[in-house]
Amino acid sequence: MTKPTKIILVDDHAIVRQGIKLILESEEGFEVVGVASDANEAVAITSELRPDVVVMDIHLAATDGIEASRSILSAHPDTKIVVLSAETAPETVNRALQSGVSGYVLKEAAGEELIRAIHTVLTGRFYLCPTITTTLIRAHSFNVTTEAPPSLSEREKELIGFIASGLRNKEIAEKLSLSIKSVEANRSRLMTKICCTSVADLVRYALREGLAKP
Repeated sequence: MTKPTKIILVDDHAIVRQGIKLILESEEGFEVVGVASDANEAVAITSELRPDVVVMDIHLAATDGIEASRSILSAHPDTKIVVLSAETAPETVNRALQSGVSGYVLKEAAGEELIRAIHTVLTGRFYLCPTITTTLIRAHSFNVTTEAPPSLSEREKELIGFIASGLRNKEIAEKLSLSIKSVEANRSRLMTKICCTSVADLVRYALREGLAKP
């Protein structure tokens, strides 16, 4: 028998938590094992219950959801975090992606999209809802220079696609038949070549250049 996907909900509004819980538990194989109303409680309950996925709001009491995500992923790097927020500001989305979360869904989206996002991140890929993808691309367009884009080999394009999809270095190494050290070295050189300083930058670049799908 397949083990259920254990999920923790983090939101400071009880009625929102109740609604999301009903939506998620309508999906076969999903089990909401705990809820939290603030960042500190989220970190504590994640350490106690070890969920597969944390659905995280951003605006919480004490510490925001992004800092809570950093703390959770530092202690439990295999946990997948999907942000569920009304926040669309590019700088906030960037902070969230840089913290290591695997998905970003807006609260205005239908419940089916949150379920789809969770299924996606469980496979090791990123999930960004269409509105957020558009927001990032538009924000990035203000920083585009008139310089010709760097010429990339097919292997470099493939590597960008894998990184933007959320694959870890070990998984990329297996797909490309390389050592993990080679992947790390190639990744570092590639980030420098395309002038990206973070995975969030690389995701925006990959989406803009058509090297990854939203």
